[in-house]
Amino acid sequence: MFCIIKVILVWGIMLFIGTNLIGLVVRGFFWSSPPVDAFKDSVLEEFVTRESRRLSAANIAMTLLSLVLTAAYFFALYFFWNIGLAVSAGLIMLSRLPDLLWEIQTGIKVSKVRMPKGAVHIVAGLMLWLSLPLIWYSLCKWTP
Repeated sequence: MFCIIKVILVWGIMLFIGTNLIGLVVRGFFWSSPPVDAFKDSVLEEFVTRESRRLSAANIAMTLLSLVLTAAYFFALYFFWNIGLAVSAGLIMLSRLPDLLWEIQTGIKVSKVRMPKGAVHIVAGLMLWLSLPLIWYSLCKWTP
């Protein structure tokens, strides 16, 4: 019984961490600066251009930091526990990818009412749920 509670708790924590890390990485790669040519005033156009450059530099820094944090996350899971938890973290992160790309493309947050449908999203949902038995095996049955 203790093992089942531990698995559900670890799955929830990995779901939270993995969803946020993949969100930072993917949104960093698909970020685009706002258009500057829409402003007619030279002072306002100069300000927006300067801010756009600053935001681009901040985006690059945040994306690199999130890539390093993602690599450290996988390394910590592998080094301190086992490869099964690292693979399940990868499954959790990959299962979030189709919904995240849909959110970026449409600008609409995924909800029960507005959610994408299709084979890719069904496979992603299955990957999310299949990570649960892999975590159970990695935490409760794996004895290296």
